[in-house]
Amino acid sequence: MGLTEFSFTPSEYVFLNGDKFAPKAEGNGSLALLCSDASVDGYQLAVNLILVAILANEAEGALEISVQEKKKLFGSGSSREIYLRKTSAPPNWSGYTLESAVMFITSNLFVQQKHTLYNVVYLLLGQDRPDPWQKIIELVEWGLASSNWLIPVEGDAASAFSTPFICPAKVRELALEKPVEPMTSLLASLQKTRSQLIEALVNEIEHALKDRKSK
Repeated sequence: MGLTEFSFTPSEYVFLNGDKFAPKAEGNGSLALLCSDASVDGYQLAVNLILVAILANEAEGALEISVQEKKKLFGSGSSREIYLRKTSAPPNWSGYTLESAVMFITSNLFVQQKHTLYNVVYLLLGQDRPDPWQKIIELVEWGLASSNWLIPVEGDAASAFSTPFICPAKVRELALEKPVEPMTSLLASLQKTRSQLIEALVNEIEHALKDRKSK
């Protein structure tokens, strides 16, 4: 069963089940979840959302991840850059998703030969802000809303809710009853076989998040 055949994309599922993919947290930097009363580390969840969106596209055979050595212009030694390259038509992700956004930006940057993971994430974040990770959360939330999985809280009703979206009971049940195995196995198998690559991916994602943080 392919990842596109599930009700939610991998990043959407990880978001809705955030307490399984990010440590619990309170106060600054925490994110209140929509499917439970828990709050998690928003930054860590955002990193994992980007990571799983990239790996999901790779697992579907649409994206190639490569590490290239670049000689330094001055001095000795070299540096490594991670490149993403579209290898086939984008998977049929339902609605506007983080997975489809990654593919779209990667395709555009490939034309310019600037398709590094850093550049993909940097453009994905849009603009500098105090907490750049929040942009990733918003992308996933509005993607779910565009597919009618979430209901935006707007106007006078916003003051009565602690989150900007409402997750209907039926959607919550669907998200929580769906087996976590496809998502955890996607990450676990890669961490076992390509732990160094996963570490490099996370480092580049965090690098882009850091550079998008407003001064």
